[in-house]
Amino acid sequence: MTGMSPKPTVADAASINNTTNTNATYAEGLNEIRDRMMTVESQQNQPASTTARGLDTAGNRMFAAGNKVMEVHEMGALGLSTVKRVLGDNAKPVLNSMIQLADKIVDVGKVVPIVAPVFVILKIIIDAEQKARDTDEKCQDLMERINFMVSHLLVLERIEVMDILRTVMQRVQDVLKDAAALIEAYRKQGRVARRLKMSNTQNFESMAERISSCSSDLMMSLQIQQTGDLSVLRRAVPRDLVAENFIKDHGGQEAINNNPTLVKEFAEKMHLAMSDQVMTQMRSNLQEVMAQNQRQIEELIRQSSSTNVADTIKTIANQQREWESERKLTCVQCNQDYKISANGPQACGFHSAVANYDRYRCCNRTSPCKIGYHQPEHHSKYPYSNFYPWSYGLLGYSDTVDYWAKLIEIDLEEDDSTQKVRVGKLLRWKTWGELIPIPLMLVNIGHVRDDLLHYLEILDAAGIEDERKRVLRTGNTRIFKNAPEGETEAYSMGEWILDQGTQQITGMKLTVKVKSSKEPTVCILPIDPKEVSMAPGKSLEYLSKGEWQVYKPETPYVFPKTLQLGPVLRETRLREPRTFKTKAPHGYPVILSAPSEMVANNNQLVSRRDIDRFLGHWRALNTAPLSTQNQIIFLSAKAEFRLVGEKEYKPVKYFGLRLNAKFPLSVAPSQAIDIPFEFTVDKPEKVREDRDHLVAINFAHLTIHHPLRVRITLTDIGGQSISLVQEYVHLVMGITPRKENDIGYFFVDDIDISQRTLVTITKSPSPDYFLSICANREAPIKLTVTDLHKIVYKAQQTGVTQVDMKLGQHNLGINWTIWALVDLNCRRVYGFKVLVYHGKKTPVKTSACLGYAPCPLYCEDDMETRPIQYAEESKIVPQVTHRDNVVVVEDDPYDDDVPPAPAPIPAPAPAPTPVPVPASTPLSSFAPVHIPALEPIIASVPPPAAATAPSLSTPSIVAPMTPIPEAISSGAPVPGMTSIQIATAPSIDALQAKVAALEARLEAAERHDALMTKILALEKRLDAAAAAPATPSEPDRVSVLENRLASMDQKLDSMNINLRLLDGNASRLAMSLEKIANLLSS
Repeated sequence: MTGMSPKPTVADAASINNTTNTNATYAEGLNEIRDRMMTVESQQNQPASTTARGLDTAGNRMFAAGNKVMEVHEMGALGLSTVKRVLGDNAKPVLNSMIQLADKIVDVGKVVPIVAPVFVILKIIIDAEQKARDTDEKCQDLMERINFMVSHLLVLERIEVMDILRTVMQRVQDVLKDAAALIEAYRKQGRVARRLKMSNTQNFESMAERISSCSSDLMMSLQIQQTGDLSVLRRAVPRDLVAENFIKDHGGQEAINNNPTLVKEFAEKMHLAMSDQVMTQMRSNLQEVMAQNQRQIEELIRQSSSTNVADTIKTIANQQREWESERKLTCVQCNQDYKISANGPQACGFHSAVANYDRYRCCNRTSPCKIGYHQPEHHSKYPYSNFYPWSYGLLGYSDTVDYWAKLIEIDLEEDDSTQKVRVGKLLRWKTWGELIPIPLMLVNIGHVRDDLLHYLEILDAAGIEDERKRVLRTGNTRIFKNAPEGETEAYSMGEWILDQGTQQITGMKLTVKVKSSKEPTVCILPIDPKEVSMAPGKSLEYLSKGEWQVYKPETPYVFPKTLQLGPVLRETRLREPRTFKTKAPHGYPVILSAPSEMVANNNQLVSRRDIDRFLGHWRALNTAPLSTQNQIIFLSAKAEFRLVGEKEYKPVKYFGLRLNAKFPLSVAPSQAIDIPFEFTVDKPEKVREDRDHLVAINFAHLTIHHPLRVRITLTDIGGQSISLVQEYVHLVMGITPRKENDIGYFFVDDIDISQRTLVTITKSPSPDYFLSICANREAPIKLTVTDLHKIVYKAQQTGVTQVDMKLGQHNLGINWTIWALVDLNCRRVYGFKVLVYHGKKTPVKTSACLGYAPCPLYCEDDMETRPIQYAEESKIVPQVTHRDNVVVVEDDPYDDDVPPAPAPIPAPAPAPTPVPVPASTPLSSFAPVHIPALEPIIASVPPPAAATAPSLSTPSIVAPMTPIPEAISSGAPVPGMTSIQIATAPSIDALQAKVAALEARLEAAERHDALMTKILALEKRLDAAAAAPATPSEPDRVSVLENRLASMDQKLDSMNINLRLLDGNASRLAMSLEKIANLLSS
């Protein structure tokens, strides 16, 4: 058995063996036919798959063919020719539709026998209507409903009949029988009786409801979603209103049935003939007539299903023989059906090569260029186009064949020369297909290609036996060789091995040889021909191996360090962007913030080579309370920029708002708005002059080495301006970091445009290839172990151990080259040498990279160890031009907020020790003392409302302490400051009230500082007065005055401490309020 196709391979083996004795098989089959056709029920309950698809035994197939012949005979006996007779131009359209439908039901009944009785019933209705000389509306309406229901039975030819469908079909037959009986009984009545008998209308309405219900069940069981016109089933049954009114006007149905005069009167009025049987028909029971008609219909169906069966048995047998000899086969070469008797040397047209789009490579035409016999199974006798997709479906997947032996050798001299021999168990006919239940062996010798010699056959036990007989008959054990007889340099070959004693096949000898190998690879494959499997307990035995021999190095290889010349890009971000505060006039209620970072050149469609485009958005918060109704309206904006390290801001090239935002912008009290903006600046001059550079995406050329700050100033309707500074720090783009599985990483950077030309060498995790070499983001270059063998073979032939791999590429003026380093002693590639450098397009060459990458060990199984031998490398010294280092300024303080310096608070002078007043001298005895130096100071202090010491002529000095509610008495402890608690979510009104209170306290502190200045001046004058000699009459008065001044100084110290605490709390409160405002704005 050779060249077997999937389905006819061994599926017909059982039937071929079973049909050896044809006489006994036919006799057995005819007896089975007689048994099955004795009753109608056995035929009606026969599954569709039995007659339509055929079973395993020849008897069942004969019964299927005989059943079809019987049905054709039945249709002829029923008078199909009379059904299709010529009706003339006045043919009834509903009747014509039923005739055409009956013709189609005949074909369905050949496949699904349960539908055959439907044709008999339709034929009865057609005959009844053809015999009628007049057209009746009720019959026409009922026939339309029947056509609608029966038309759905046509789909049974394409689906499998289920049990639930058989139940519905039985209902359909019952309804059709009743409908045919009703039409026949109705047609037997005269025209007068049909119109005057009201029970006829009731019977037709009942039958219409039954057809509608049965049609719904049929469509549901067939899973048909009816989207067409259902008005046929939903419309009302036609009524004879003239007859109904006549009966109503003359006393009802009983009066009409018993009064012939009234019947005659109606007949004369309607111009109808009055026969003698009219009154009998009026009094007859229509249900009894219908029941009699039903029995006749059932008897007719039973007779039509069983008559002349015995006469057709001989016809059935002849039809079976004809079917066996003239069955249609499908040719695998041209995909056409053919009969064996029509097959010839010029019957089949095909191509000998695969198609290339709409042309074939063999002739560059679409019409067939080869002719020959039709072939029912795939073969390797000669090439044809359909063979290759079929073979690729078997050989191109890992789940279709379980290989016992797989010899593949690739010629190291010629790139497109491969020798293959593969033998194994065929598991599936296609990938992910069902498992093949019988054992089959696949044998492939040679590379399957339309321009090469090859052999691909599927063998079963019978096929192996045929091969054994061929070997015994011819003495030639060779299966196939894809080269001429005398060819010994390159070939693939397979041979059978026979046991000399038993003359049975015991194995196969497989051989492959390529030009680059000194000797062929030969192995023995033991097989079991009866089980079509590899011989149990035995393994593949190699007689010789001609594959490329590789040796293991004794010591590891040592490589020089990578030489990196020129500037290198930073691989991490310089730092995170800083944030700045809003600069606004004192008390201005709007706070600006930047909730997100700016982005640069984020849209490739609008990116340009001469400018950098920045996008960002701010948020403006109006902190004024709602009660103030202080709405801020901004009329314009101005944008300026500078690079970090520069002192002055410069105007941007363009500034505008985005996302349909435009001036004026209004900010309501206690509300916030977003301000999306964009601006552009010129790229560096060097980048603008180089027109070959890539467009910057998601970064800016201007900010590669220096952060950028933009200051945007907003001016409101009142002319006041506020501003905010936002910073952009370059994001590292276009740099692929080194990965863990990279064994080589070589690059050259262009620091002006932030671009890295990168070459990586990576060991592959996939078994399909060994290494991958990737340049930038291009497709990786995949290297297999065979590719490395070819490099070593070339080095062995030429003696050059530093082999140029011819894989270098050019990218934006930067070139790269890779060499393989070969160890001739170990016959392997042990490393790679890579040079990345500036090419001819770059006028000033400032960077280069020369490095080495080790090659992982390969072919490590059962390797002999040898000493290493390094390759003879050529000296490569890349020439580069020195470039000055780029000075990178990370930050500067020019935009930092400088807080105002706090006012200095003088330390309190030590209080003088009070001189006690002598008790013997009353205060009233001293005269008032006038000190001219104190008068201008004391006069500047407002007098108190009431004197604290009426007996003292000198008024006491009281400092104004409006913010402090309680006076501080001399000697009393310093009162503690009231703690300020900020609620979790204070309202804007409460915050504004607290800010106002703080401003009042700050004013009091300023007044206190002025008073302290005056007190210090007073103390200096007192010290000067104390240094002068005192008159005898004044010491006591001076002592009293000093005591009072010391008490006042102590009070002022207490006030100073309280104000310091108040100032600290006010600062903390101000910081808290600013944080709250920022939170509310975000």
